[in-house]
Amino acid sequence: MNIINSNRKFIDYFSIIKKKSAFCIIFWVFFCQIALPTTREDVYRYIDKYKNAALIEQHKNGIPACITLAQGLLESAAGTSKLAREGNNHFGIKCHRSWRGDSVFSGRTCYRRYRSVHDSYVDHSRFLKAKRYESLYQLRISDYRGWAHGLKRCGYATDPLYAEKLISMIETYGLDKYVDEKPVKTNEEEPQIRKKRDRPLFRHPTKRRHDLNYIMAVLGDTYKDIADEYNIKLTKLLDYNDLPHDVKAPEVGDIVYVNKKHSEARGVHQQYRVKSDGETLWMVSQMFGIRLKELAKMNDLPTDAKLHKGDLIILRYE
Repeated sequence: MNIINSNRKFIDYFSIIKKKSAFCIIFWVFFCQIALPTTREDVYRYIDKYKNAALIEQHKNGIPACITLAQGLLESAAGTSKLAREGNNHFGIKCHRSWRGDSVFSGRTCYRRYRSVHDSYVDHSRFLKAKRYESLYQLRISDYRGWAHGLKRCGYATDPLYAEKLISMIETYGLDKYVDEKPVKTNEEEPQIRKKRDRPLFRHPTKRRHDLNYIMAVLGDTYKDIADEYNIKLTKLLDYNDLPHDVKAPEVGDIVYVNKKHSEARGVHQQYRVKSDGETLWMVSQMFGIRLKELAKMNDLPTDAKLHKGDLIILRYE
């Protein structure tokens, strides 16, 4: 059962790349894709600037600071999204019927506008005090994994990989270390900035699937940074993932293999039925850890083939 569930999760991941959920269309496309380019330094600056705000909410309301920071980073693209810049809204919170404050619109969707980022953090805690999230407060503050999956289960976001993205952000940037820290008494509009030497050690948690090692990309990643981290030539890393050599950065949540994919599927999978129009052969190759050229040859298709719902893709030679 664990293997089956694990594979389903992996397939769900690539479904989100292909289809883009309603939440992604409303939020990520409108706000994040027009965000400024985000580097790791941008992420660290964000953590430096708003860590204390997250710690205050952890102390007052029992919401893990690492969860609050990870959500703020993810939802606001480290404060660079249009919603963050124009509305000080760092958590993608919509107006809802109870909202009486200012607002900013994306199409017909109303999002809350705040006077300051501090107000956004305070309202985020107030928002998570709703009845639908009450089960989260039975978890320990240190249980960031439980909180991440709980937020997804309670409906905070429709992205199937929302919990995994939060967890990867927390573990990669070392945000879990803040569980035992106390907030600093300071002017709420003048947050304490930590010195650079105090920054957590950056490291991607290496995961394994289909007998391959991979990482999940987080905000601020570039392929060059990932290649350097794993002591791999950039061109080799891109070749491992069947990517053009001029591509710069993965999307948040992308799977990036750090070793060579297989010539055919490993495990129980022999074929794959395409779930929706718009899937590509490359997506299938990443899904099952198969080299794109081998998969194309196996199915007598060009490497840039676009697939249609119901198409049957062979994953291994008989």
